[in-house]
Amino acid sequence: MELHQIITIVVTAFGVLIAGGGLVVSIVSLRRSSANEAQSRRLQEKQEELTELQLKLHRDEVEQSRASSVSDRPSDVRVSLEGSTKIARFVIRNWGYSAAKDIDLEVTPLEGRASPLVNGDADVKLPVPRLAPGSDCSLIAALSSDTGIAFDVSWTWTEEDGYQKQESSRISL
Repeated sequence: MELHQIITIVVTAFGVLIAGGGLVVSIVSLRRSSANEAQSRRLQEKQEELTELQLKLHRDEVEQSRASSVSDRPSDVRVSLEGSTKIARFVIRNWGYSAAKDIDLEVTPLEGRASPLVNGDADVKLPVPRLAPGSDCSLIAALSSDTGIAFDVSWTWTEEDGYQKQESSRISL
């Protein structure tokens, strides 16, 4: 064999070895790539499951918050007499966190005194159908020497959950 043939055989052998090494590297890369792809798919599926669970948890919390806001944070209806002897008003105000419904007010004058409620005003406004949190409703109080400036008042209302409440107080200007 001539030197030229030996060199050709050696170069060809090296070429085959290099090609075989390249093939091995390609196969190893392909396997790693498939393993990474499978792991990436599993991770994406787990991420989607986690997102669904978080969304369900958030919805449950919102629903629970809505349910508890009605019963845990009730309305707080109060009545006051505001203004002056010339321009006075009974003010029914909801200081609570929930709406109050069917609010009715009864003003009882002290002994020997007349009622300060104006019939055309009180008859139309009472009972108040709904009073949102932070809102109020006022009734004209026609004060005079016949009525005085102090009154026993009682008021009733219904919570959003149907529970009925009653309060009473003595108020004055």
